[in-house]
Amino acid sequence: MQFKEPLWTSAELSAVCGGIIAQPWFADGLQADSRDVLPGDIYVALIGDGTDGHMYVADAFERGAIAAIISHTVEGVAWADPRLIHVADTAMTLQRMAAHARERAPVKSIAVTGTAGKTSVVHALSQCLAPVDVTHMSASSLRGKYSVLLSLARLPRQSRYSVFKVGVHGQEAVKVGGQLVRPDVAVVTVVGPSHTESFPDEDAIAAEKASLIQTLKPSGIAIIGIDHDHGGHLKKVASDMGVSVVTVSVLGDADVKPLRMTEHNDCTCLTADIGGTVVTYKISQPGREWVLNSLLVLAAVKAVDGDLGQAAVALASLDAVPGRGRTHKLNLSLGQATLIDDSFNANPLGVKAALRRLALSPVVKSRKRVAVLSDMAELGLRSQEMHLSLVNDLRRSNVSKVIAFGDQMASLGEIAGIATERWTSPLKSAERLMAELQPGDAVMVKGANHMRLGGLVNEMLKISKNETEFDGARARTVLSK
Repeated sequence: MQFKEPLWTSAELSAVCGGIIAQPWFADGLQADSRDVLPGDIYVALIGDGTDGHMYVADAFERGAIAAIISHTVEGVAWADPRLIHVADTAMTLQRMAAHARERAPVKSIAVTGTAGKTSVVHALSQCLAPVDVTHMSASSLRGKYSVLLSLARLPRQSRYSVFKVGVHGQEAVKVGGQLVRPDVAVVTVVGPSHTESFPDEDAIAAEKASLIQTLKPSGIAIIGIDHDHGGHLKKVASDMGVSVVTVSVLGDADVKPLRMTEHNDCTCLTADIGGTVVTYKISQPGREWVLNSLLVLAAVKAVDGDLGQAAVALASLDAVPGRGRTHKLNLSLGQATLIDDSFNANPLGVKAALRRLALSPVVKSRKRVAVLSDMAELGLRSQEMHLSLVNDLRRSNVSKVIAFGDQMASLGEIAGIATERWTSPLKSAERLMAELQPGDAVMVKGANHMRLGGLVNEMLKISKNETEFDGARARTVLSK
């Protein structure tokens, strides 16, 4: 989308941060990772856990950054370089930019949190609202304590809707993120075991998620998925705050719920009650998790006075976010197999959803379903318990084989009574995995981010593309004879 007005001007940034900028400029982007810089972007050198963005200022300039916000000297760039913006604290400057950007844009803001489904709901909301008016959303790649600040500071002044993911990266992170966004609508997708390394129990996780509701504007609306054990607590928090509450359920009675539903292996068709408005629509993604996602999305669209009809149309053609359930066809030498890329991180709820998705994937008779799983992270002392809690889900998924990266997933597969192989290096396993697949197979990849299963998926897709090119060259050779 092209905008008539820049994201930031030198004069505006100078007024926000109180600094003197040596030369005038206009910028359309803001980056905190020099590798993402495009010509004309601003680069902000943030200091994080074990890294200092000041080390990459020179690289940002080489990539075309028009200015860089710094708080101390940088290697390879003169202190008097007119492109440098000197401030006392780059993180505080980013916070001021975020607050300014939030106030200058007349937006209705939606903040989304939950143990699972956050990114998918944010992505779907953006796709549903964008056809109606200018919509800004959190970038899927942003994580950590600066993610909300960066998303806000990137908010275009022309925006009418904004959608932010507010995740957990430590205690009170959700509350802090919500206070920055000041949402008109707060969405809590689901609450379950995750980050148990940082929280004493699931009640503490629920309290962390509920803190987003406490950051709503006085006239705000809380949209709460209630298909879990903590729905009552979330509703009480909202009631105590005096904000409007919209409950959402796939399984029981709620303000937003399905009336009729037909599930297929590649989509779900349903008629739903969206707070008194009946909507019939199709979701282009299969599985009950996407039914819940779609209901949360439509509830949020209605809450910001969006177009429910347009949203229903968008859901019918929605593609999953890479790493979060996107389906690919893998080209093999004699046919195709199905790849479900759910490689972006994992917690127990997410693994259960991925296994259900794999179970829905059709396979040719006598072919197999393969689950590629790595150990889940950030579960602390409950890690073994959380892994073994998935035994029945794995058994029900009709999986023929488990390929495990990590001892705990290997133990899970073995206890479930499923043929299990322990592999060691995801990035070096793509060729081996592709060689084991046969036409008609389905394979699902799911695991913690630090195991880099996304790299395995990318390598598999490269091999698949090369196979396509080889087949094309072979076909052209045959035709030329």
